[in-house]
Amino acid sequence: MADKWKAGIARDRRPDGAIRHSQIISTFGPGALLDLVDDAGIVAGLSYWARGERIVEDRLVSMLSRQEGYEKIALYSPPVGGQKLEQTEQKWIKAFRFPEWFICQNENCWEQDRGTKRSGGARPRRLLHVSQLEKRGHLCAGKGRSSKAQPIRFTRACKFGHIDDVDWFALVHRRTPDCTAKRLWLDETGTSGDLSDVRIFCSGCNVPVSMALAAQRFDGGELVLGRCPGKRPWLAGAVDEGCGEPMRLLLRSASHAYFPVPASVIHIPDPDTALRDAVESVYEHVRNADDVDELKFFVKKQEPVRLALEGHPLPAVFDEIVRRKENRPVVRKKVKEAEVEVLMNCPPALATDQPDKQDRFFARTLPLPANRSKLMKQVSRIVLLPRLTEVRALAGFTRFESKSADVDGELDIGATVAKLDEPLTWLPAVENSGEGFFFALDDKALADWETGAADRGLLFQEGFRTWQRQREDRKDAKPDFATTRFVLLHSLSHLLITAVSLECGYAASSVRERIYVGSSGSGILLYTASPGAEGSLGGLVEVGRHLERYLKMALDLGGLCSNDPVCAAHEPDVASGTADRHLEGASCHGCLLISEPSCERMNVYLDRTLVVPTVETDRFAFFREW
Repeated sequence: MADKWKAGIARDRRPDGAIRHSQIISTFGPGALLDLVDDAGIVAGLSYWARGERIVEDRLVSMLSRQEGYEKIALYSPPVGGQKLEQTEQKWIKAFRFPEWFICQNENCWEQDRGTKRSGGARPRRLLHVSQLEKRGHLCAGKGRSSKAQPIRFTRACKFGHIDDVDWFALVHRRTPDCTAKRLWLDETGTSGDLSDVRIFCSGCNVPVSMALAAQRFDGGELVLGRCPGKRPWLAGAVDEGCGEPMRLLLRSASHAYFPVPASVIHIPDPDTALRDAVESVYEHVRNADDVDELKFFVKKQEPVRLALEGHPLPAVFDEIVRRKENRPVVRKKVKEAEVEVLMNCPPALATDQPDKQDRFFARTLPLPANRSKLMKQVSRIVLLPRLTEVRALAGFTRFESKSADVDGELDIGATVAKLDEPLTWLPAVENSGEGFFFALDDKALADWETGAADRGLLFQEGFRTWQRQREDRKDAKPDFATTRFVLLHSLSHLLITAVSLECGYAASSVRERIYVGSSGSGILLYTASPGAEGSLGGLVEVGRHLERYLKMALDLGGLCSNDPVCAAHEPDVASGTADRHLEGASCHGCLLISEPSCERMNVYLDRTLVVPTVETDRFAFFREW
C-alpha cells in the first residue's frame, strides 16, 4: 500500500500524543522510543508517516544523494496534525508498541497470585508478555479487577540500531535449561533502581538473575543477551537483517538509546547555479564555441547571449559549456566549503534586503577600521546575517555511539547508521529561520601560531588514536577534528556563546555554532535558527557589530576557571585505560562545556589552553593580550 500511514486508522481516532517538528528531527524520529501514559512505543518508519510540504534545498539533497541508498531522496516537512476529526485524511505519524513485555504494578502481586508471602519481605511482581495481559492489565488473583501493568524498562540492542525485546526465558534459564515453568517475576530489592538490585526469576527453578549480569556483554566467554537477529520493529514486516553483533542491554529512557544523525546546511545563494541556469538558457546559441575567444565573439554578436551571460566570467561559462557537451555530472563543493566561500566573499547583491528574492539569506560585511586594536587585528572579516535559513534533515540514527558530519559538513553514513525506511524515498526536514554573525581569524596569524602550538596538537592526535583503539566501531574515523586550528576555533566559539548569551536576548542553548576550517578561510558562525519564537530578535547581529567587546568578555571567561588549577592542568590522555579524556584538554563544566544541541562535536575537542594563557601555561595561547 502506497500510503501505509492511512491503514487501520478510524476516522474518529484521536492521536495518543503530539510532537513538535523540531523534536521529530532531533529526538523522536523513526526508531526512537516513546513513553506514553500506560504504554510505550517505537516511532514507525517513514512509510507510516504522512508528509508535509516539500522543502527544496539542492545542496543538502546533493550531499545526501552521494550515500548508498539515498540516491533518489527528496525532503519533506513532517506532517501537520489535523485539528478537525471529521477530516478524512488526518496527518499522522504512527508508532508500534514496544517493548512487548510488561510489569504488574501491584506490590501484592505475588501474595495474591501464589497465596503465600515471599520470604524476607520481598514483593515480586509478574513479568508478562502483552499476550498475557487481561483487560489491559494483570488479574493478580485470576479474577476481579485487573492491576495496571507498565512496559518494562529493559530492552536489548546492537550498535547498528537494531533493537528487540530481551529473551527473558532464555536469560532466566541460562543455568537451568530443563525448567519448563512459564511464570516470570521481577523483584526489586532496593530503592535506588540500581541494576544490581533488580532480579528476574521464574516460579519453577527459582534461580534469580541480576540485571547487573545482563548489562555485561559476556559472562565467562558466553554472550549474556545473545547475538543480534537484526530486528527493526520500526519497520513493521521488514525482513530481519541477520546482523550477528553481540546484543547489549539498553534502558528505554537512557540518553544513548537514540542518537539522530542530522544533516544540515545554511541556505546560501549558489553562484554556480546561476551560471548553469544562464548557460542553459542560451546553450543552443553557444554550444559550438571551441574556445573562450570564440565565445566572446558569440557574446559580442548576439544580444540575447550577451544579456544572459552578463556578469559571469567567460572562462567559467566555457567550462560549463564543455561539461554539458561531455555530459559530465555537476561537481558540487562540500557543504561548509561552499558556505565559507560566500561568507568570505560576500557579494554586494546579498547586502540588499529584498524579501521577495532573498528572503532566506541576507548578509552584510562589516567594514574593519585600519587602526583597530591589537585584538581585532587577529580578525580578518566580520559578516552580519540579519536573516538566514538553516535546513536540517534527519538522515538516520544510531544507538550507544553518536555519529556526526565531518569537518567539511559531509556525512559518511555507511552501514553503521540505521535507515529510516526501506526503500528510502524521502527524509523529514525542517526550515529554521534566524539570524547570526560570522567572523574569520587572520590566516597568517593562525599559521604562525600553529607552528608554536604543534606540541599541543600532537597530544590531541595521539589522544584521538587512543580513543579510536578503545572503540572497535570507530576504526574508520578520521582525525579531521584533532587539529590545533579546529580545537582553537571550537573552544573560542564555546567561550563566545557563553559570553553573548548574557546580553544578546537568547538563551545559550538557543545559540548554535558552525566551525569552518579549510583553505577558503577559518572562522566561526554563531546563529540562532528556530521554528518557534526565538530566531529573529536581532541580538546576535548587534553582537557582531560590537564583536571586540564580546571577544574580550569571552577571553576573560577562558583565562580563569572556577575549577582551576585542576582544569588548567588537564591534557588529552594518550594512554589507554588511564581515563576517558582523550579528546579534551583544559575544559570542564565551569568554563567550556555548553548545551550539547548548541555544539557541533558533543562537547569534545576543547582546550582553552590554545585560546588564552591559563594558570598552568601561556605557551600555546593564540590570544596573549587583549
